[in-house]
Amino acid sequence: MSSTRARATTQVEAGATTDANARADAGAANDAAAKAAVPAVPAVAAPDGGEVTSRGLVVVGPGASFGVELLRRFGEEGFALGVVTRSAETLGRIRGELAAQELTVSGLVADVTDAAGLTRAIERVATEIGGLTALVYNAKISIRGAALTVAPATLTETFAVNVTGALATIQAGVGPLTQRPGATIVLTSTSPRTAPVAGRFTLAVGKSGLTALAEALRPVLAARGVRLRTVLLDGRIAPDGPLRPRDVAEHFWQAYAAPRGDIFRLAPVRRDTPVAQLPLEV
Repeated sequence: MSSTRARATTQVEAGATTDANARADAGAANDAAAKAAVPAVPAVAAPDGGEVTSRGLVVVGPGASFGVELLRRFGEEGFALGVVTRSAETLGRIRGELAAQELTVSGLVADVTDAAGLTRAIERVATEIGGLTALVYNAKISIRGAALTVAPATLTETFAVNVTGALATIQAGVGPLTQRPGATIVLTSTSPRTAPVAGRFTLAVGKSGLTALAEALRPVLAARGVRLRTVLLDGRIAPDGPLRPRDVAEHFWQAYAAPRGDIFRLAPVRRDTPVAQLPLEV
């Protein structure tokens, strides 16, 4: 990986920030450390008596903002790639964009609120890519409404995607991940908000619920040898920023590769605060 790769500004919970422009001199050292921290992939026995040394990534709900960049970033590290999408159109778009990079993507269409169908899709895609090493849950839904006027049924509908769908994904992924070197689940969330963005009450509740879900499941998964990490994206993702898709993808890679840490926050740098060199993990 090039030492000049653009890095996102990373802000840990303590409030200190790392500016992408300020990190140029430390880029090579950071890259080397990240590569050294990537979980090793020792040979493990395959059902046919051979050896398995491949690594596979499945993204559930890759989305339009940074899904392609996320897959590309892991593909650069030699991961076999898979996705579970809500529509065939999204699956086709992702395959088309990555084909130009000579990256092949296995994928199926499934609804994250259909636990049985989602489980079948994850298991099949994991098999197609030669095994599951990293599983990312990025699906979400936001239906606008204020706290005191939104219909309770709307909160139930969004919670089914933002939280319950994550649980179904984790339950489906535990089997394929168990005993895989470097087995990791990554959830996409945001920092808790006491004052949600106007009209985003249900999304704020859902993301808070997702963070709580992660905290409850982390020790259970750790006992099975599976790491559970949460990436907090606190900013709008767009080609012109403040969070750029390539930087977000790099942040996900660092969250996977880091030797320790549970929560990895990415936020636009605040120019009125000092820039500090701190580790990514919280």
